[in-house]
Amino acid sequence: MSNKKNKNAEINDSESEDENDSVDDRDSDVDSDGNYVGDKELQADFEGRNPEDCDYHGIKQLLRQLFLKSNVDLGALAQIIIAQNYVGSVVKQCLDDGVEDDDEDDDGSDGVFGITTVINITKKKDEACIQQIRTLLTTLAEENANDKTKALVNKILSDESRHVGLVINERILNIPAAISVPLFASLQSELEKAVKKNMPYTFHYLIWICKTYNTGDQGSEILFANQEERPLLDEALASFEVDVTEQADLSQWDYEGGALTPCRKILIFDGSKFNNLVRLLKEEVENV
Repeated sequence: MSNKKNKNAEINDSESEDENDSVDDRDSDVDSDGNYVGDKELQADFEGRNPEDCDYHGIKQLLRQLFLKSNVDLGALAQIIIAQNYVGSVVKQCLDDGVEDDDEDDDGSDGVFGITTVINITKKKDEACIQQIRTLLTTLAEENANDKTKALVNKILSDESRHVGLVINERILNIPAAISVPLFASLQSELEKAVKKNMPYTFHYLIWICKTYNTGDQGSEILFANQEERPLLDEALASFEVDVTEQADLSQWDYEGGALTPCRKILIFDGSKFNNLVRLLKEEVENV
């Protein structure tokens, strides 16, 4: 096991008996979000770690899955995530006991399978990439939300006395939802420690961008790419949906004989409810 600082977030994805499947085989089996959708099953152990400089390209690629072709400097956003490595985790594959630290430098960005963190987009509002995110949220709300939600978005982004946290919960599709439970438990602990040190991680509001899929049928259930996020919708102060078909390389995915259209669901929460949101996602995973 690596002697780098690892977090207590580990899961074994062991559905296959064959541990020698080539990673290269996945390249032709990815969807427009860059997620593996092939039918091969792999065996691997994953763990949560503090973000490091070597994770830059992997984090940036995961952010691209979420933001697609939006006008956001994802490289600068990745650097912010790495700089605040005392809050948040990246998902990496566990190394064999015999692997030395020096060998990890060759792993680089290819070893990042997920990112879970929260960014204070009020405190960091002067950062160019955060300005772009704030503008994006305002524009998306103006184009897709009802009047009440538009007013709320404008209110929380204009009030500098009440900090807003942007939750990022992104991973490669074939990583099981169970990994989210220890990652968010770790994030809870990190936020509590940061607040005790008078760091700006007390949030009045949280914004959570979820990857969802729409069948096009009225009244049909919203499908969440990250399954654990499904129960959070009912807890939101407000929400609105954005069709991202034009930004995706493929507009639809086959699903049980039908088709899915890629969307983003933007959820706004009372910041004091974060622990309750973590409880709900944990229950969702455990009840599967």
